[in-house]
Amino acid sequence: MAACTLGVGILAACGGGSASSSDGKVYFLNTKPEIVDQLQELASAYAKETGIKVDIETAASGTSNQTFTSELSKADGPSMFNIAGFDQYAKFKKYLEQVQDSEAYKLLTDEGKSYAFKDGDEAYSIPYAAEWYGIIHNKKIIRDYCAKSHAVIKSVDDITDYQIMKAVMDSIQEHKADLGLNGAVSTPGLDASDNYRFSAHMTRIPMSYELKDDGVKFTLDITGKYMGNYKDSWDIMVKDNPTESSMISSVTYEDSTAEFSSGSGVSIDLAGKHLRINHGIGGV
Repeated sequence: MAACTLGVGILAACGGGSASSSDGKVYFLNTKPEIVDQLQELASAYAKETGIKVDIETAASGTSNQTFTSELSKADGPSMFNIAGFDQYAKFKKYLEQVQDSEAYKLLTDEGKSYAFKDGDEAYSIPYAAEWYGIIHNKKIIRDYCAKSHAVIKSVDDITDYQIMKAVMDSIQEHKADLGLNGAVSTPGLDASDNYRFSAHMTRIPMSYELKDDGVKFTLDITGKYMGNYKDSWDIMVKDNPTESSMISSVTYEDSTAEFSSGSGVSIDLAGKHLRINHGIGGV
């Protein structure tokens, strides 16, 4: 069975598993619960226009690989599914059809096409989401900190490299009581709902710089050239957050978000997943 993929940023075309008017059905396996309402709206509009039924099923959080493996093995498996990252593309590519000749792919800009998963000139997915993540901070807390005599910076603009940022976080952690905080940084939760920020999103940064140095977009020869920087960032998050190290495995995404959003919580979130522009189908 061939199918289409929607990736994090991607929509790919369908093959043998795709729907036609004679089939009368599209089965879309979704892994993004935050866009279910938009997908249902799109499915209803498509069904009204074509008469083809669209079933949308959403995999439980953290189960996409298992769900894909199970569902794609079925004779009536999904016509379309979304994937997050090159690893899933590589694993499920055998189920995909090329999309570079599709009308949807032709509508993409050159930049959009560059984000499609490809094998040479053959594209197997279509980008459909834009997502950013990085370091975010509570402006008021940082301003209050900068006004203190113990502050190591005068404004957030003084944070220009990792060593300065580390000094700021350590200083905030040392003086957290004076600032009315529980910690300098939000807890790097390792519960299944939160650990993807650190196992996937943060690791892409050192990986991207290694690939950039090598002048490639993908390689099996990973050296971990910049992973020491990742370890430094992880270590300081573990040291300067409000949670005991032995307890971070139970901290959820909601817990971490609450820490950052509360006025007396923390001042910095290194993983920054809360800063999000999400999913071009309908948006969030």
